[in-house]
Amino acid sequence: MIEFNEIYKANNELDDMFIKKYDHVDLVRKNKIELLVEIGELANETKCFKYWSSKKADMSLVEMEYADCVIMTLCFFNLLKIKLDDQFPEITDNLDDISIFAKIYSLASNFYYQEDASIIKELFVYLLKLGYHLGFNNDDIKRICMKKINCDKERLRKDY
Repeated sequence: MIEFNEIYKANNELDDMFIKKYDHVDLVRKNKIELLVEIGELANETKCFKYWSSKKADMSLVEMEYADCVIMTLCFFNLLKIKLDDQFPEITDNLDDISIFAKIYSLASNFYYQEDASIIKELFVYLLKLGYHLGFNNDDIKRICMKKINCDKERLRKDY
């Protein structure tokens, strides 16, 4: 996971900005709900479950929603002091997009009630697996996450 260190560090800086600006808010509980919402927004943009729609996914929107999910997950890494050189589970199952989304939802829901490092680490691994299914490679994931982190930093500076 060390190959994602650049976004990990940049996201820690973003987390610090949020904490300084919103120290009076229950960020942890609200961020857990936000993670679930972002997963839903990503599923919606991929259109993987929309068998009735002939519209193709707008990959620029998919990228931004995917980045939101990764960034939210890394936020919890910061909270739980998880490092990218820690041990992560190896996922060997062969799931389709819908099954991966179901697994991600399940893990995020479990994490809402139980702040366990093993849950959020597994969620991160499944998010990476989903990214690969969406056609992203590690460089794509880093690029879109850095773009979104920089966008969010700018929004915070401008009181978005």
